[in-house]
Amino acid sequence: MISCEEDFNPYGDYFERFAFTCVLKSEQNYQTATLFKSYRPDGYDPNTYTEDPSVIGADIRVWYNDSVFVFRDSSVARVDTSRYKTPFRFYYNDKFKVGNRKTIELEVLLPNGKRLRSSSVTPGQIQFDDDSDALIPAGSSSIVQVIWNELDEGTFFSPRMTIRYKQNINGEIVDMTKDVPYRYVNQGGSEIPVYPPSSALAAVVYDLSAITKALEEISAGDPNKQNYSVHQKIIFTTAAFDLPTSRYVSSTGGTIDDLTFNVDVSDYTNIEGGFGLFGSYSKRDYTRLRFMEDYIESFGYNFIVEN
Repeated sequence: MISCEEDFNPYGDYFERFAFTCVLKSEQNYQTATLFKSYRPDGYDPNTYTEDPSVIGADIRVWYNDSVFVFRDSSVARVDTSRYKTPFRFYYNDKFKVGNRKTIELEVLLPNGKRLRSSSVTPGQIQFDDDSDALIPAGSSSIVQVIWNELDEGTFFSPRMTIRYKQNINGEIVDMTKDVPYRYVNQGGSEIPVYPPSSALAAVVYDLSAITKALEEISAGDPNKQNYSVHQKIIFTTAAFDLPTSRYVSSTGGTIDDLTFNVDVSDYTNIEGGFGLFGSYSKRDYTRLRFMEDYIESFGYNFIVEN
């Protein structure tokens, strides 16, 4: 029997645990990782704990292509200081990027002498199908479709389309971009953009009406449409996740942007001796996709021709 005089611990026995996150990238040499330890707040509300749980002084090594890459620790100013006041701590290596179908191995030596380990194989190479659309609009079609090859079973993909344009702001020409939703849905009388989710589908279909609305939005509220010049070429990229990262994205509904510094370790882990995610992704650009000149000029915009 527990009396009012006895201590009551709502969390049970406490064991210190460690959470590591690192998703290696194919398109740049700058790789990042984070390492946190568990903590026990004084009460039921974890937000009352304000001591930064970042772990510094760990030895982090990644083996790739018969080489070993050691990560250094660093920090940046924290944007949100409502809970933690100290800089955001992370680890980095700026000497390598990953290729396709390569083994990657991880070992983390913690300050307390314990080790975390993991391994994976980077995803295969994305190849875009010749049946993918190359022009927007695509003739009289009401959709724009991009198709690519399937990879290992369970591989998830993350497609993204981005419009590039220039805007004249008080005489200064500024380069701008806008991500394009693949459709809009009506919620309470408002049109809400919906972006392509990460999924195992090796294709994405955009409503032409969604692309049209996105183009209209770049000049919303500005009657002088000649302030805007849209590039002929559209940025379209697809990222392929390795299997551990695909499983994490599948379990959480996350996107590629969620993988930058931290993951929710309660949902998935492939770290031996701890929690978190060690994985990789590869990106490929689809370079054939272009706007038709008369389509862009129908908005009153200038058209930037590109070879």
